[in-house]
Amino acid sequence: MQRALIDQKRRMLVRKVFWLRLLMALTVFGSGAMLTPQAGQAEFTIFSGVEQKDQLGYSLDFGNRSVTDRYRLRISGKKMPLGATQINIVYPDHYSGKFDEAGTEVMLGDKSIPVASTKWDKENRTLQIMLKERLQTKNEIEIVLNNVRNPDSGGIFYFDCQVKSSAEFPLARYAGTWILNIN
Repeated sequence: MQRALIDQKRRMLVRKVFWLRLLMALTVFGSGAMLTPQAGQAEFTIFSGVEQKDQLGYSLDFGNRSVTDRYRLRISGKKMPLGATQINIVYPDHYSGKFDEAGTEVMLGDKSIPVASTKWDKENRTLQIMLKERLQTKNEIEIVLNNVRNPDSGGIFYFDCQVKSSAEFPLARYAGTWILNIN
């Protein structure tokens, strides 16, 4: 009799643990499309439609709508095997933020890479960053966009990165996607 009672309690405990784990999993994975350790910083994204190998890292100073912000967009050196002379950032049509062309920097570690010009093409939703010299590195670089006016409505915005290596290769190659989350 006691053995049957112990087995019944054990089965109840196993069921409780199962339902608790299922509830935790649904809470974590079912509550949204993004999992980020901090607001404005992408480290791990689920169900984005962009393969993990193509997701690029970023951080935002604030990440809130309707504020002036600073975007730090990282590109791995592996994504630029031929170097870079131009970096294009293509953003979606539902992104209504504003960029400051003069506020663009490209950083290699703590060293600033000279930028020849930055052109914001609003019609084609592209930010083109032309470097003064060809960047020949396999190290991570960081594009710093200062004085960005975030859109008035928040959301998730896919910014595609295209890298042009030189005049010999006139087409810009896809390097990855930043999945920006603005609250």
